[in-house]
Amino acid sequence: MKLPIFAFTPSRFTPSRNLFLACCITLACADLAQAAPAKESVELEQALTKLLQERPELVREALNTLEQRESTNRALREKQLIVQLSNAINAETGSTVLGNPNGDVTLVEFIDYHCGYCKQLSANVEALIAKDPQLRVLVKHLPILGEESAQAAQLMLGVSPGAKAQQVHKALMGASKLDSATLHAIETQFQLSRSPQAVTNKGLAEVQVLADQLGIQGTPAIVLGEALFRGAPDLSSLEALIQAQRQQLKTKSKPLASF
Repeated sequence: MKLPIFAFTPSRFTPSRNLFLACCITLACADLAQAAPAKESVELEQALTKLLQERPELVREALNTLEQRESTNRALREKQLIVQLSNAINAETGSTVLGNPNGDVTLVEFIDYHCGYCKQLSANVEALIAKDPQLRVLVKHLPILGEESAQAAQLMLGVSPGAKAQQVHKALMGASKLDSATLHAIETQFQLSRSPQAVTNKGLAEVQVLADQLGIQGTPAIVLGEALFRGAPDLSSLEALIQAQRQQLKTKSKPLASF
């Protein structure tokens, strides 16, 4: 006798996940009861009900196992996607290069200058660049929070790589209010020349397509090596991730011993 299969996404039922799973188990019991002979059906339903009453923690354990399995599968799918899209991820179109342009490790971040969490992440990334001379940061502009976000990204894309790019990026991230007056003031302060809008729009469109392919629906998001992180990790976590990626690259480049 096969158990009925129920497909659901626990994260959508966070407030009552255990209750939801219990309902699924109850429905499974009901289906089993209908499929079995009358006497066997009653006995089976009573046994399962008693088991859940005596060990309700089974519901939580089953849910945790399911979430871990789904998390592992999601990470595997994202890793495969990152490998497939590696050229687009590392392309500088629609992006700004910070840190060492020839660094041994590249941290790719998707940001919006209007995003508060991106501002938090920016402070950590700035600290990383100051501490790690071999770090390359590729800022992919994903302006999803309004017209001012798009204007800020377009302004930034007109800045050549180097010290000025770092300064303008910091000024945009540090702006308490991102409006036309602020953008004009930054443009004047750094004597910037805007790139043709058709060029910047094309670059931003390519970044949006890449974000859609990776399933990135908000900012910030980070791609480091073959892993995708949503949100703003703290400084120590970022340092650990970078060192792990650096070690992995060293291991891959190490020649095999000959016998």
